[in-house]
Amino acid sequence: MIVVFDTNIWLSELGLRSPTAAAVRFFLKHSGARVAIPEVVRLEVEQNLTSRLLEHIDDIRKAHRQLLTAFGKLREVVLPSEEDVRQKVPELFNSLQVERIDVPFSLEAARSSLLKTILKQPPSHQSQQFKDGVIWADCISLLAQDDVVLVTADKAFYHEQTYAKGLSQSLQREVQELQRTIRVLPAIADLLDALKAPIEIDPDALQAAFIAEFSKSVLGSLERHGFTLGERSSCTYKVYATEDPTVLFLDFAMEIQCIDARGDGRTEAALHLKGDGSFLPETKAFRNLRNFGEHLKFQMPDGTKGEMRNAVIYAQGTVIGHKEVSSVVRYALS
Repeated sequence: MIVVFDTNIWLSELGLRSPTAAAVRFFLKHSGARVAIPEVVRLEVEQNLTSRLLEHIDDIRKAHRQLLTAFGKLREVVLPSEEDVRQKVPELFNSLQVERIDVPFSLEAARSSLLKTILKQPPSHQSQQFKDGVIWADCISLLAQDDVVLVTADKAFYHEQTYAKGLSQSLQREVQELQRTIRVLPAIADLLDALKAPIEIDPDALQAAFIAEFSKSVLGSLERHGFTLGERSSCTYKVYATEDPTVLFLDFAMEIQCIDARGDGRTEAALHLKGDGSFLPETKAFRNLRNFGEHLKFQMPDGTKGEMRNAVIYAQGTVIGHKEVSSVVRYALS
């Protein structure tokens, strides 16, 4: 499958860096799909996104000057320069981390689009949308390689300008004799619904990785209190897409039955663990695991309840001067 995102999708999804777009990029990468970028889309996105970002910077500077006037003294606001913006925008395409097809602007696509504009045929029948005609011609050319999905909010591509009615009938007729198909979807969320697939985490592998990472804390605490690990009784987890389609964020909880190694008659012992970390689907490896504490519950021979807690605290580092913050993208996949 080849996916083409129209300009309106690139802009509304923040250069495909929104949480929903992160989930889409994950499934695209792991399904073997490709993203095609027509040159007309790239040029329009670069121009529009650059203008938007520069406007945001200008608005922040103006607002800061007004606040400075009111307060008399403020910390300096550090913002990207125009050169920074112009360098960053092209990186959005180059850092997709999904197999990409660059579609150069061609004379054939231009001719096809011009004819549609003259004849007032979709997607150029309502206005002089030369670019839309070029995108359509590029989609047809991509059919030589694979099925194509065009994600666009532009109603010119849809029958009677209605999303629910799908591709315009005149456009359908152009491709109905071809072996491969073109679909249109109005939003990236619709593409996500079509791509979603179950993501399985092996609880045994997760437990083994966690215990190996925190054996001193987990096993040491159990040993001090006279318990050993038994069978796992439950494991729950949630996985999230991140800004990197090769990495999932994972948070989890598990309960492991424990055995009274001292023979003191303690029963119903269970160790509750919580943590998070990264999961690499391609290698099934866990990275950067964190332990959010251990909670052991058990019953004494006289029926009273006993428990042991081992808390783990992760502290933020102290920052002197301006603090640098990073964008963190999370989209729940399960």
